[in-house]
Amino acid sequence: MKLGIFLMGSRDSTYADAIDQVIEADDLGFDGVWLAERHFGSGDLLWPSPMLAASYLAAHTRRIRIGLAARVLPFHHPLHVAADACTLDILSEGRLDLGLSRGSMDEAPHRAFGAPREEARARFDESLAVVRLFFRGRPFSYKGRFYDIEGVVPSPRPVQRPHPPLYMVANNPLSLDAAADEGLPVFMNGAMRLADLEQSLTRYRTRAAAAGFDAAAVDIPVNRFVFVGESRAHAHNVMREPFREFMERRAPDLRAFLASRLGERAASFEALAREICIFDDPEGCATRLLELSDQVGVRHALCTFNLITLEHRQAVDSMRRFAREVVPLLEEQEALTPQPVSVAPQSMVRAIGDVQRAPEPRAALRVV
Repeated sequence: MKLGIFLMGSRDSTYADAIDQVIEADDLGFDGVWLAERHFGSGDLLWPSPMLAASYLAAHTRRIRIGLAARVLPFHHPLHVAADACTLDILSEGRLDLGLSRGSMDEAPHRAFGAPREEARARFDESLAVVRLFFRGRPFSYKGRFYDIEGVVPSPRPVQRPHPPLYMVANNPLSLDAAADEGLPVFMNGAMRLADLEQSLTRYRTRAAAAGFDAAAVDIPVNRFVFVGESRAHAHNVMREPFREFMERRAPDLRAFLASRLGERAASFEALAREICIFDDPEGCATRLLELSDQVGVRHALCTFNLITLEHRQAVDSMRRFAREVVPLLEEQEALTPQPVSVAPQSMVRAIGDVQRAPEPRAALRVV
């Protein structure tokens, strides 16, 4: 199983703290770090400028992949998005994963950027078409409802060919179907019960296969809120109030989604900890992650350790405990289970205290 981090802000963290956390995650061996795009009143959830933050991370890490989850296409000119992505892929030496979304979690950015939500899908479709044309590397023109582009010569070319991997946010059946029809990987949000996740994955895989794609080979990251405690009681004691505050004050979209699925149980911390979140001791966390793998075929988990309502020190301690105590349990179990051919290298997360690796020489930047 690939193991990545979906990085949000924490209660008392600075940008420097978040950067230091990613540098440590790189040293621990996490496969990837993923940055959202949040603006204005939600900017402290991170990140108002994810491309800029990603470029800084690329300069201060060695091997961890850097993903956007996701760039909100209707807020930006697609030529800027494509050129920025190619530039970042070069600067990161081929470590970019480009996630794309059609909308924001709140209305304010849609109003501020002049991208009404009712136009979001149409704007997204046009923007995605332009981005893909740019990635082909050949001169092109495009005429649509929102963009009229004539005689563009794409530059620069990315390191990864034909382009950095593309991912789509798909929080509803229509978006899920659109991604499956194109064989594009999708993010599965962190609020889905196992049964809901299985239903969505089955829908995606069936439709992708019908469109002629090898659905089993498509990378599908599944997000989960994770806190690794010294015991289950410790994990619940630490997370109970921060998660309640997060849900009530900072995640109205998530709260509404859970209420539609769980009804009154959406207000119960115990129900959320049992069915949605992974707040447990190391053995319990490993068991829950293995359930995702064994029952619904998840091979890429994104761990959300940080919450804007949780102290940064506690989030980082949880991340370290995950590397030191949860990953060895996952690796032990996976070693006993025949594994399908992976779509990407296996996780290299290692326990703290392992021998430090000598820095690898940086390859010369390639511009093609």
